[in-house]
Amino acid sequence: MKKKYLILAAMSLLAVAACQNRTDEHDHDHEAEAAAEAHGHEGEAAHGEIVLSPERAREAGVEVETITPGSFRTAVRTSGVLSPAGDGAATISSRTSGILTWNGGTPAPGQKVHDCEVLARVSAGGMGEGDAVTRAAIAYEAAKTEYERAKALLEDKIISQREFTTIEADYKTALNAYQGSTADGAGDGVAVSSPLTGYITDVLKAEGDYVNAGEAVAAVAADNRLRLVADLPEKYAPLRNSISGANFRMHYGDETMNLSGSEGRPVSVGRSVSASSAYIPVTFEFTNRDGLTPGSYVEVWLLTEERDGVVSVPETALTEEQGEHFVYVQFDEECYRKVPVTVGGRNGIAVEILSGLKGGEDVVVEGAYQVRLSSASVIPGHTHNH
Repeated sequence: MKKKYLILAAMSLLAVAACQNRTDEHDHDHEAEAAAEAHGHEGEAAHGEIVLSPERAREAGVEVETITPGSFRTAVRTSGVLSPAGDGAATISSRTSGILTWNGGTPAPGQKVHDCEVLARVSAGGMGEGDAVTRAAIAYEAAKTEYERAKALLEDKIISQREFTTIEADYKTALNAYQGSTADGAGDGVAVSSPLTGYITDVLKAEGDYVNAGEAVAAVAADNRLRLVADLPEKYAPLRNSISGANFRMHYGDETMNLSGSEGRPVSVGRSVSASSAYIPVTFEFTNRDGLTPGSYVEVWLLTEERDGVVSVPETALTEEQGEHFVYVQFDEECYRKVPVTVGGRNGIAVEILSGLKGGEDVVVEGAYQVRLSSASVIPGHTHNH
């Protein structure tokens, strides 16, 4: 009997050991399957699709455009400066010598002025030569008296016609001087007026300064026409005759503006390089429709030859990560994929794509950064047949 119990106990131990081995084997198999599945999901996630719902895409301003080969303008990237156009800047000068008195105080740069607006007066009252207006009035009265006397003498044939003509000329000269000094209305001194409508760019004389006749007291510029002077590097001198337009961007903004058509043709191109500069000036003139500020420095792309059959995307479609460039391609209503590309020429508005796109792809051209932020929504193993 005792022997029988020993045999039963031994068999029970063997059964427990076998069950434990099967359980361990099952656990190991499950862990291996889980690891394999996780590894497979990691690979799919690395090459997975970015999900962005149509509603979120609209809220983020995402815009998609089908890219097709077309024309592309090659450009030389450089810098430039905006200034008033040739007939849009002038100097405000004094017509006489004396003490300067600004109307309403010394003006500030940027102050709006109008054509023929009286900005100041210059008076020599109390000084050695006396006030110009007073001198003009005295000269006019004297010339007028002499002229009226000469007319009576001519009628009586006491003086010759030749003498009368000389006296008449003196009278008209005095009259013109007097009217010029008083045409601006009441006030002491000779008026100093703006020669055009624009704004003050520089104030050269302060209240109470002594100025000479013809001396500049301020500068004024109109902002309705501007001049863009771009610096073409000397090494690109052979291209200066092929420049047919320009794109430029303010250093403080993201919008790129285009000069084309009649405004895209340079009004002048330098023919030589000065000793102090390694650049050739290229000048454009255009209508200031965007409220641009003269004196601003800008980034410029001088447009040259046009090539056909080029795959290109807008600058806004391109993103950069660690020196590599990418675009985002939409495959269906809510799925996108990051595609590496090799870029070629750039003209400030478009970028030439050398590889990565063949044409026909739906590329995100606005809101690429928002799609990039949504890359956290990559779905492992989520694939489509496109």
